[in-house]
Amino acid sequence: MKNENFYPLTLTRKVEDLRCGTRTVGEHGKQISYLWDLLVGLKEDLERDLKGQGSRPACRQAGVKGQVHPSVVLLAPENILIEEGAEIEPLAVLDARSGPIYIGKKSVIKAHANLRGPVSIGPECKIGGEVSHSIFHGYSNKAHYGFIGHSYIGEWVNLGAGTTNSNLKNTYGTVKVWVNGKEVDSGQQFLGCFIGDHVKTGIGTLITTGAVIGVGAHWFGGGVTPKVIPNFAWGKEGKIKLEKMLAIAHSVMGRRQKKLSQEEENKLRNLY
Repeated sequence: MKNENFYPLTLTRKVEDLRCGTRTVGEHGKQISYLWDLLVGLKEDLERDLKGQGSRPACRQAGVKGQVHPSVVLLAPENILIEEGAEIEPLAVLDARSGPIYIGKKSVIKAHANLRGPVSIGPECKIGGEVSHSIFHGYSNKAHYGFIGHSYIGEWVNLGAGTTNSNLKNTYGTVKVWVNGKEVDSGQQFLGCFIGDHVKTGIGTLITTGAVIGVGAHWFGGGVTPKVIPNFAWGKEGKIKLEKMLAIAHSVMGRRQKKLSQEEENKLRNLY
């Protein structure tokens, strides 16, 4: 597996550490060629996990272990796993009829949210609005209205209110994604975006089909994004100062009682 084919999610982690179902690529023993392979196989990966199949490590079986408000609608609950410490707020809908839904520990699904499986939400995320066929790596927020579909979201990402991605071209053709400086045809009719760690989007951001957003990018000003937003972008033309970006990361992580380790900071400095 070529690490470069999984930009921008592998700038801060190995391919083996990418979230896959309820676990990681390494734990699944999965062979993949591109990031979208994780989305194409998401339903099957979650099904295997929630049925307790496999042994690296022991899989988690479907069930409700967190707090679910009585007004929440769970469709096909046998395909849903809500981990300990997770909370599903009033009037949310978790629809697992088309694929399983996994909610990681201490994540919060906001009131009126609509999740349509397959969906994998990592630990300590805050998810609102509409999400379908997507993976959130962990510690990321999409707390407000907007749609995320057929997308892969890294850690410590915050998607501002109204942030919405396209996962289907107007032509209904297959979606192309920038990989190693060139466009690669994914062969997928439905494909959204790939967002690296520590990305922040402003209100009203519209993410184009097959977009790639680099690590530490801050996008604001509304409108439709380009196909590629570089690492550490600051709006449409600038680049955020490294010390400012690191200060934001420390602040964001501190709110969850987490710390940016020296190893993580060194990775970001080297990447910058």
